[in-house]
Amino acid sequence: MIYWKLDATTSIYPFETKHSNAIHQLITNNRSHLDRWLRWSSSIQTMDDVHDLVDQFQEKLEQSDGFHCGIWHNGLLAGAVVCWYIHAGNKNAEVGYWLGESFTGNGLVTRAAGRAITYLFTEVGLHRVEMQCGVENLKSRAVPERLGFTLEGIRRGSHWITDRFVDHAVYGVLSDEWGRPAA
Repeated sequence: MIYWKLDATTSIYPFETKHSNAIHQLITNNRSHLDRWLRWSSSIQTMDDVHDLVDQFQEKLEQSDGFHCGIWHNGLLAGAVVCWYIHAGNKNAEVGYWLGESFTGNGLVTRAAGRAITYLFTEVGLHRVEMQCGVENLKSRAVPERLGFTLEGIRRGSHWITDRFVDHAVYGVLSDEWGRPAA
């Protein structure tokens, strides 16, 4: 079961339906901050959209095919760490993350992503974890760089984000490279 305590004030655990109001409020209140870089947030407009998102990831978690875990800081939803998929045959996964703007700059995402990656390598037994960040999103790109990922290339026009195609920097780390403590 996924439940991680990062410190006395920060916990990470999978989203459930009961978190829908907090998710909707955080996304709505941070619309311009999130929609600029996330490939999915602009599609979350209504409570039904939130319920669908939560249901989708609950099913993924049950099938060992990914997760979407809230990062709770001082009792508030700050954002999330996401495992978009787990490809069991190839032993790889893609991890992402998002935060409300007022929660940025405190290392929450770096520590949360680091914990999720450790879980994927040590408990799931993966060989490779990938992260993709908008090329111009330097704050997001700093996360895999702090965690010791290798920049492997640029995917040109790889994702439609809100109103435009965005180039993405692709970062990867292999299980035998992992072990650096999260910053």
